[in-house]
Amino acid sequence: MPYTSLIKPGICTIALCLLFSCVGLKTSQLNAVEKYTIVTKGISAIPPDVYNRVYQLRSQTQTLQLSGVVATNESAKESIDALQIDLSDKLKFLDMVDSFAYAYRIVGKYADLIHCLISQSYLNDFTKNKKEWQSSFDGLVTTYNAACAKRIPQSTRIPPSVGSVAANIINELGSAKIKSLQKKYLKTAVSTARKPFEGICDDFLNTDIPKIQKELEALPQFVNENFKDFLNNVKAYETKQGNSPYNYYKLYLPLYLNWQVQLRELNTLINQLHICILSLRNSYGVLDDFIGSDKPGNDIPAEIVQLEKEYLSLLDTIAKFSEARERLFKITY
Repeated sequence: MPYTSLIKPGICTIALCLLFSCVGLKTSQLNAVEKYTIVTKGISAIPPDVYNRVYQLRSQTQTLQLSGVVATNESAKESIDALQIDLSDKLKFLDMVDSFAYAYRIVGKYADLIHCLISQSYLNDFTKNKKEWQSSFDGLVTTYNAACAKRIPQSTRIPPSVGSVAANIINELGSAKIKSLQKKYLKTAVSTARKPFEGICDDFLNTDIPKIQKELEALPQFVNENFKDFLNNVKAYETKQGNSPYNYYKLYLPLYLNWQVQLRELNTLINQLHICILSLRNSYGVLDDFIGSDKPGNDIPAEIVQLEKEYLSLLDTIAKFSEARERLFKITY
């Protein structure tokens, strides 16, 4: 009997160890999650930058055109009316940019949360600011969900289940070991966010990109017409004063060249970003299935490896923009 009483607890202990070892993720699964979250975090910062660059280019050309109008217009009332219309147009465009950007800020923050379940050092840093993270995340989700119904077509809302998983993880950060957190939350955190994550990617691919492309298609003429109007106003004003407009032209022609370069960059950027977001969307399900597998193998899925390559290619393209612009300006001025 004494031996039997010792054997039973021993068997129970072994069984529990086996159970937990089965629940825990393999190295290849953890590496896949880490790689995916790092890429997701990086990509999530790029769409808002694209929206803002489109807005800035559009706004700068319109402001320059208006400066010429105001300088040559003898009616202060007409000038103020034109400025008010310009302000209204800019505010509407900024609202559209913000509605696009909220989704990617949510994606970036959620990627941070999942990443902290993979890396101990990242977890330590994340835990220090977990309250600020949750407050920011909850606010973004509330704002984004409110805007979803206003978009045409309507966007996919972030379900309460995502917020619940995030809140549960936040509550245990700092009091539980990373292995325990992984076993308890990692699979759920990834699978719960799959539908809204794919929905956000679909919104970008099917709604946002067409809108940006339409804006980009109209921008060359918009830039040219605004700049032409500005030049004509400057010429008329300087001629009336008995001056040559040469100095104005010399000052503002580099602006025009810079705008043309930006148009080229934006078209390249949006095409590569489209590839990355599509890959990000399609590989999320691969990741979800991979970390849910009992026999995942030792290799990270090819789709996630390809995603990383496409992301690095995008970063390389962005890095080359400033170099190409500098070379162009050197041979021009």
